[in-house]
Amino acid sequence: MPGRLRVVVGLGLHRPMTAEELAPLAPWSPAQSDPDDAVAYGQVDGVPGAVTRAVAQADHVLTIGIAELHQYAGVSGGHKGVVVGCGGRATIQALHHRDRVTDPRVRLGVLEGNPFRGAIDGLGEELGVALALNWLPQAGRWMAGPPPQVTAAAAAALDPWQPLAGEWSGAVLTVPAAKAGSFYQASRAATYLGLSPAPPLSPGATLVLHAACPEGLGAEAGFVAALQRCPPPWSELLTGPPPTGAGAQRAVMLALLATRYRLQIRGCHDPAPLRAVGLDASADPPPRGPAWLEVPAPFSRLPQRA
Repeated sequence: MPGRLRVVVGLGLHRPMTAEELAPLAPWSPAQSDPDDAVAYGQVDGVPGAVTRAVAQADHVLTIGIAELHQYAGVSGGHKGVVVGCGGRATIQALHHRDRVTDPRVRLGVLEGNPFRGAIDGLGEELGVALALNWLPQAGRWMAGPPPQVTAAAAAALDPWQPLAGEWSGAVLTVPAAKAGSFYQASRAATYLGLSPAPPLSPGATLVLHAACPEGLGAEAGFVAALQRCPPPWSELLTGPPPTGAGAQRAVMLALLATRYRLQIRGCHDPAPLRAVGLDASADPPPRGPAWLEVPAPFSRLPQRA
């Protein structure tokens, strides 16, 4: 409606937020995006653009979110908050197709030459998203401006790499509570480190996720279906038909990780759902000691071979 502020929470293909989770936004009566009620608006690099109807009907669009490391987009934030967060199902699935997310140019923390980021920015420009307001947790400040400028400035400010001398046969990644709700979310800590440019790990090293995972595998149907169909090391997900559905690309990342390292999950609230798909999960505390590389902030500060 012209002249009226409307807040739309971008869900992507994730589950709807609960009333408790939406409580901080209650004064603005937020709507939640619907990927199956989307309006088409163009195509970039083979990706069809579509955005949830509430956003498509807006006169002006401001995207608000967090700028942090992202497995595919390099850095989250900018146009991603609308193009993916409020995107239609076909848009999100095309962006996360196995061929795109496994492209060697799609790299954590990298914007320049990244085709995933390029498609997002192209679609955002076509949609007319003029302004981004992003919070940088690492820097403790907000950044505002045209979306590509904000993400470029965020990438320069993040400083995610911690040079370390030596090599470890195991690492313990402590997943913060905000990311430890499900294995889907927590597993990003392992792939962020394991698939980073130069992790200080020996071949076949063990990565231990310290994450409660009270929501089990997660609510992303494509991810769960891929894990149920294909047990570790998930090789079929790299060579067989590409997995599809919400979150399926995360299972592909686990398969890539498994070609290099082993994965364990410790401190689980209930390890049974994870064990049911062949994961090495338990409620036991993670191992400690000098033989283990401690990674206390795997979503913002990653050790790299010096």
